[in-house]
Amino acid sequence: MTERDVINIKNTLKAQQLMACFDQNLQRLKKYGADENEEESATIDMLSECLEEAIENGIAIEELQSRASQLAQFAFDRGYTQHEVEELLTMRPNPNGKRPG
Repeated sequence: MTERDVINIKNTLKAQQLMACFDQNLQRLKKYGADENEEESATIDMLSECLEEAIENGIAIEELQSRASQLAQFAFDRGYTQHEVEELLTMRPNPNGKRPG
C-alpha cells in the first residue's frame, strides 16, 4: 500500500470489529466456557466466520495467523478431530460476494 492508495474505512472498521469480537469471545470461552444458553460449537463456528469475514474486509493475513492457531488449539482441546479443525479454518466461498450484516 502506498501513500496514494485509498483506504476503505468501512471495511477496515468492520475487520477491526470482527477481530475484537473474535478475541473477546474466544477469551470468554477459554476462561469461563459456554454459558447455559449457548451451544459451544455454534460459537466456535461463529469465530471461524469472523476470521472469514475479516479476510473479505481486507484484514492482513499476518493478523489472522495467531488467531487461526488459537482457534485450532481451542477446538482440538475441546475434542474436535483434525478434519473438523480443518473445516473451521477453510474459507468457504460466499455465493453473493458479500455476507449479510
